Amino acid sequence: MMDTLPIIAITMGDINGIGPEIIVKALTDQHIYKKARFIVVGNLKAYTYYAKLLNSSVIPEDILSPEELISDQLSLGITELGYETLPFDPGHIYPENSIASTEWIRQAVAWALEKRVDAIVTAPITKDGLAKANIPYDGHTTMIAHLTGTKDYRMTLYTKEKWIVHHTGHLSILEAISKIRLEPLIRTIEICYEQLKKIYHSELRIAVAGLNPHAGENGLFGKEEIEIIEPAVKVCRAKGIPCSGPYPPDTVFRRLWLSEFNAVVAMYHDQGHIPLKLVAMDEGVNITLGLPIIRTSVDHGTAFDIAGKGVASEKSLVSAIDLAIKLSKVKDS
Repeated sequence: MMDTLPIIAITMGDINGIGPEIIVKALTDQHIYKKARFIVVGNLKAYTYYAKLLNSSVIPEDILSPEELISDQLSLGITELGYETLPFDPGHIYPENSIASTEWIRQAVAWALEKRVDAIVTAPITKDGLAKANIPYDGHTTMIAHLTGTKDYRMTLYTKEKWIVHHTGHLSILEAISKIRLEPLIRTIEICYEQLKKIYHSELRIAVAGLNPHAGENGLFGKEEIEIIEPAVKVCRAKGIPCSGPYPPDTVFRRLWLSEFNAVVAMYHDQGHIPLKLVAMDEGVNITLGLPIIRTSVDHGTAFDIAGKGVASEKSLVSAIDLAIKLSKVKDS
């Protein structure tokens, strides 16, 4: 792109959740336009409702493509893709809104693949709404992986230069344990390294968490560390990847917070989510590593219980936008 500022596409998610509210709050800050240009893919009615509720004077221009931001010298635009008349009823689920939010994501992903935007940032969608609309995805991660033709991808959480890369995602504990195998774990560590080496170079330090209490205590509490995790670490170290472990799960995340490591590979969903949300619930970012595009997201859901009240925090979205801008600057390095 000729413009020096990256273009970020922000998908609104379900308009009856807190997505439109936190987008308005994030984009009201004039300082953000010194970093990037933005195209919101969503519903203008929902946006203007919250702009009025929050006394925001920042209203996006109605545009059709990201290129109009540059040609018309705009900082902020919105495109609805024909979904102008969706049921706007904060706190309630309508299948048609999930259909719209899915199409907004499809368009943003297409623009990113075509390099017409530099990154996409996603506001929350509802799994219940997707199911009611017969949309065959359980959330953003699987949807965007399918849209980009990506087979190897990993759910990752980020806050303040600290990364938690999840080996498994939305699985039951029993199923997650069954997925802890040598070759897939090697690939998880490789995906972590391939993304983060562009940012941290020689300063990158990756810790691999154990699965069992005390990382198995030499096999007393489980043998996954001995039979799978330690061999995976050894293979990756032989490839030059700066990783170590397995470390006891109850202490490795504290070592991450103390900056002994840049990243931790967690074995399953809650092992990684609980520590991050304990210390950074309002500022954490969800990112999918392994994609051919940059996609970041808030680390929370639609929060239908507080939708429409003007009390939702935009901090996680602001962090997601900042990370998207940061990654867009290093993606070709």
